[in-house]
Amino acid sequence: MMTRYSEKDIAIEAVKVVEEFGELDMTSLIKILTKRMKPDGYDIKIIKNRNDSYFSQKVRNLKSHHNKEFFSNVIHTNVNGVTKYRSKEFNSQIKTLSQKEVDKLLDEKKRRSKSFYARKIEFDKMNAEKKEIGNKGELFVYEDQKIKVRSYAPHLVHKVRHVAKKDGDGAGYDILSFDKFNSLKYIEVKTTKGKKETPFYMSVNEYDFYQLHKSNFIIARVYDFDTIMCTGKIEYIKGSEFDTHFDKEINSYRIKFK
Repeated sequence: MMTRYSEKDIAIEAVKVVEEFGELDMTSLIKILTKRMKPDGYDIKIIKNRNDSYFSQKVRNLKSHHNKEFFSNVIHTNVNGVTKYRSKEFNSQIKTLSQKEVDKLLDEKKRRSKSFYARKIEFDKMNAEKKEIGNKGELFVYEDQKIKVRSYAPHLVHKVRHVAKKDGDGAGYDILSFDKFNSLKYIEVKTTKGKKETPFYMSVNEYDFYQLHKSNFIIARVYDFDTIMCTGKIEYIKGSEFDTHFDKEINSYRIKFK
């Protein structure tokens, strides 16, 4: 059977995992990725004279090959003689914290971290019009992202992914893309036929994903959207600027512009 996952596929998921947990050693990273990605066939075969499967070896190769997708978003550091992989956001966050505070933060991240690996859900009960607007809005942003990425990183255009369509809803974001520094961007699309300031909703799953990936998370606010012509306007709002742009009402996380 053919290998299911490429090193690049693994790198993208590995970045998300490290961001959610803050820092992980290689053994923990392999364990979590195996649980989430569920390798099978050739990937789970054990390499001759080794303790690794082909899948776990590809995870280890992220370091030995110094994978660009991985190390554009993650750093490796030595913690008490053990190599740990740490998200850049977490590394910056803990610079002024005591070890006790760092440990507490890691425990909180571990407790909150969920498996955001995309899953199919039942859409029958969803409002038909909202579904149409949402799907078309996502496609509108997806095409816009391909144009943007092609302008500054043409080698990554084929990696821009409409996650909500290809993998199913539930990942916590809709579009996987890249910025001009080759860093991953997780784009959640919120579309309306009305004006930009129309309040929108985020599910608990989406909001939790935003909280764990603030530095790489983006809201793509699509407004004045015409579902017939599939035209409209897009404003991209970084997760790090979320609080300066929006007020949050705790009602299934109803989000509105200030």
